[in-house]
Amino acid sequence: MLITILVVRFTAAQWRWMPLLLASFFFYSLTGIEAFVLLLGSILFTYYNAQKIAESVNMTKRYRWLLVSVCGQILILGVFKYLGFFNGLMQGVNALLHRGPWNDWELLILPLGISFYTFQSMGYVFDVYYKIRKPEMHLGKYALFVSFFPQIQSGPIGRSKEMMPQWSNIATPHFEDYRWAIQLFVWGLLKKFVVADRLGNYVDEVYAGAGSMGTWVWLFALALYTVQLYADFSAYSDMAIASAKMLGIRLPENFDFPYKAANITDFWRRWHLSLSGWLRDYIYTPLLFSKKKWKKWAVVYAIGITFVICGIWHGANMTFVWFGVVQAAILIFELFTKEWRARQSERFGKVYHGLSVLVTFWVISFCFILFRAEDMQQVMVVLKDLMHTDFVSFSNYIAEKNASRILGVLALVVLFLGLNERWDLRLRQTKWNSRQSIWAVSGMLVLLVIMGVFGKNDFIYFQF
Repeated sequence: MLITILVVRFTAAQWRWMPLLLASFFFYSLTGIEAFVLLLGSILFTYYNAQKIAESVNMTKRYRWLLVSVCGQILILGVFKYLGFFNGLMQGVNALLHRGPWNDWELLILPLGISFYTFQSMGYVFDVYYKIRKPEMHLGKYALFVSFFPQIQSGPIGRSKEMMPQWSNIATPHFEDYRWAIQLFVWGLLKKFVVADRLGNYVDEVYAGAGSMGTWVWLFALALYTVQLYADFSAYSDMAIASAKMLGIRLPENFDFPYKAANITDFWRRWHLSLSGWLRDYIYTPLLFSKKKWKKWAVVYAIGITFVICGIWHGANMTFVWFGVVQAAILIFELFTKEWRARQSERFGKVYHGLSVLVTFWVISFCFILFRAEDMQQVMVVLKDLMHTDFVSFSNYIAEKNASRILGVLALVVLFLGLNERWDLRLRQTKWNSRQSIWAVSGMLVLLVIMGVFGKNDFIYFQF
C-alpha cells in the first residue's frame, strides 16, 4: 500500500492507472494463480461482450450478447461458488427418490471476492446495454475497474458511471486528503478490532454451544451479532474508501447508519448501499417495469425475486436462500401495511418512531440467525433454544463469564451505537486542523492497543 501510494503520487495523472493496475494484479495474485487467471478471464469476457453489445444496432442482437455475458458470469459463480449448494440439493433429491448413494461432485476453492467483481463487471455490461455509458475501449482501464485492490475483496461494489471517468485523470491527493483518509482508516481499525472482534468472541461461543442455551442468552448473542456484523463490514468499507482516497480515487459510501431505520424497507436503503443499489437498478426496476400492468402485485413480484437473488448472492447455503425469502416476506408485509403505519406514525409521533426503530433492530437480529448459522439444522436448534425462557441458563452464563464482563460488553455496544453516527460524521465532514487530527488519531490508536482483540484476522464478508 505504501509503495503504491508513493509510486502513484509521483506518476503523471494520465498514467497513474498503470501502477494501480499492476498493484491490483499483484495483490490479487497472492490469493493463488488459479484465482488470478479466473479474474483475467472474467475481465476479458465482459470486456469483449460489452464491445459486441455496443456494436450491435439490432436490439435482438444486443439482447443476445447481454444474455451471453450475464449467463457466462452466472456460470462462473455457479461452478466456483454454488457447486456445493447444487450438490447438496441433488443429495436431497436422490434420498427423496430412494436411489443409490450419490457420488459427490468435486468442489473447487472459492476465489476471494468473486461475488463482488462478477457483480461489478455485470453492472458495467448492463450500463452499456441500457446506453447509460459507452463501452470502455481501453482494456487496461477496464481491467483496473474490475480488479481495483482496495475494493475487490468485499466492495463497495463500484458503478461504471462513477468509477470509469476517474481512471483517465486520477486526482493528486493533497495533505487534507491524506489526513481525512488516515482518520477514517484508523476508525475502521477501531471498529474491527475493538468492537467487531470483541463481540465476535461472545457470539462464537454461544453458537458453538447451541442446544444448551436459553432465551436470554440468545437474545444477548443475537444483539451482539447484529452489532458485530455492522461494525465488521462497515470497518472494511471505511478502510477501503480511505485506501482509495490516498490513491486519488473516490469509492461510494456503503452504509448510512442502518440501525436508525424504522422499518425493514428503510433498513435496506441504509445497509450495504452498493449491493442494494445494484439490485434495485439491475434486478428490481427491470422486473417491476416488465410487469407494470400488475400494479401493486408487480412490486410483490419484483421484491420476491430480487431478495431471493440477494440471499443466494450472499452464500451457497439454504440459510441464505431463506434469509432472502424472509426479507421479501417482511418487505411485502410492509408494502401492504404502509398506509396503516403512516397513520400510526402521525398519531403517536416520536413514541411510535422510537418503538419502530427498536422493533426493526430486533426483527433484523432474528433474521441474522439465518446469516450466522452454519446450516438449517443449526437454525432449528437456535429457534428451539429460544423457546426455553428459564433464567437458569442465563444465570449460569453470567456466572461463567463474570457479570462485570457482560456489563462491559453491553456498555461497549451502547457507546458504539450511541456515538457511532456523531463520530463517523465528524471524521468524514469536519476539516480539523493538524493538532485536532493528531489527537483524534492518537486517541483511537491508544484505544486500539488497550482494547483491541487481535488474531481473528478475517472479515465476515470475505466468505461471500
